[in-house]
Amino acid sequence: MVVDFILSSTFEEANLDEDPCIIPPCGHILTLESMDGHMSMSNFYTMNTEGSIVGLRNSAEPFSASEMKSCPTCRGPLRGLNRYGRIVRRALIDEATKKFIVWANIGFIPLVTRMQAIEAELRETAGSGKKAPSGVSPETLSSEPLQLKGTRDQQISQIGTLTRKENRYKTITQLRREIKKFLQQVNEKEQPFGRIFDLVQDARRHRGIDVDIHSKVDILQVRNRLLTTVLLIRCDYTILLTFLNNRKGETSESSPSVKVDLSINRKECEELIAESHSKNQPGITAEGHLYWARYLALERGLAEPGSELTQLLDEGRGHLQLAHEMCDKHPNQTVGIRNEVEDVEKMLRDSTFYMPVSNEEKAAVYAAMAHDFRGTGHWYYCENGHPFTVGECGMPMETSQCPQCGSPVGGRDHQSVGGVRLAEDMERQFGRVQI
Repeated sequence: MVVDFILSSTFEEANLDEDPCIIPPCGHILTLESMDGHMSMSNFYTMNTEGSIVGLRNSAEPFSASEMKSCPTCRGPLRGLNRYGRIVRRALIDEATKKFIVWANIGFIPLVTRMQAIEAELRETAGSGKKAPSGVSPETLSSEPLQLKGTRDQQISQIGTLTRKENRYKTITQLRREIKKFLQQVNEKEQPFGRIFDLVQDARRHRGIDVDIHSKVDILQVRNRLLTTVLLIRCDYTILLTFLNNRKGETSESSPSVKVDLSINRKECEELIAESHSKNQPGITAEGHLYWARYLALERGLAEPGSELTQLLDEGRGHLQLAHEMCDKHPNQTVGIRNEVEDVEKMLRDSTFYMPVSNEEKAAVYAAMAHDFRGTGHWYYCENGHPFTVGECGMPMETSQCPQCGSPVGGRDHQSVGGVRLAEDMERQFGRVQI
């Protein structure tokens, strides 16, 4: 049995005093020097001339392990070797994170598809000229104006109470519950890095170690939560719009007027804008500006002339201008958004609101997202760590932009542009995934 890959010496020829051996759970024997080389110990630890560990070389950041290491003879697992525990666990966390990325994409696309179908059905109902019943229970009516205010959850809950006998809201209400559940599942604290971070913090507190450490949550995990946050805002806006459109046409002595306060909705849009901007997600940032203006238009359409909302018009136009600028600067990441910006400009100008038109361009983007994570071609990371794939032969033959942040990707003549690296670890794990 060869135990030294460098000298090709067998176990009988090895001097255990000079070259100690290590035996993994599978039973194959290797010299410590050979196993250390196989595990790339020098990439993670500082070693002295005798081969002993004297310090950490890096902080084992996410995706710093190139692959899941195994026994070089039989490919058996090495999880039971304490000497390599840090390297193996780093790779295990990375593997779990990659699985999460694919799982989150699989779960997100059907939610978007259902949202698009519901919007299309509501547009058809609104365009048919048929008056949809409001479904408001007589016992819930009051001579006082109906007020919708508070958080989005409180607004939707109030609408649910008023329309509990109306079937047309059941489908979108059910979808909203599923989106909220999915949003909790993709929250950073529920992801591999987040859970490890919480465990480390808890262990430090119990040991009385007062050392401030920072979470190493990678940007790959944040995008799914931001996309789902936009989808939930979109769902809430559709529910509000549908309800208010119905009520606006029924306002009479028997059906009191509606007053809305969507200031919290706009505040949440501002938070989305700030976070998505800091995470290099221009498409989501543009969506945040768009929905800020949409909520303003929705509230202003029901406000009294000369109200304080008029003072917010300039701010609303400012958000739309910023959305326009995002579309100009990142056209590939904001496909389909420009037309929506122009529609919202009309809403603000005319003090009217209506169901957004079907956006085929944006639907195509989501379809492309579903395809990108099927494991076809080769996986790469852009300079900001976003994954993308190259089809055909799997080697870059033309330059393009990252679909998330707009950084240069691709290359010429099978040579990647600067900052792009092959995601060998990710495609090794998911190259044969069938979605």
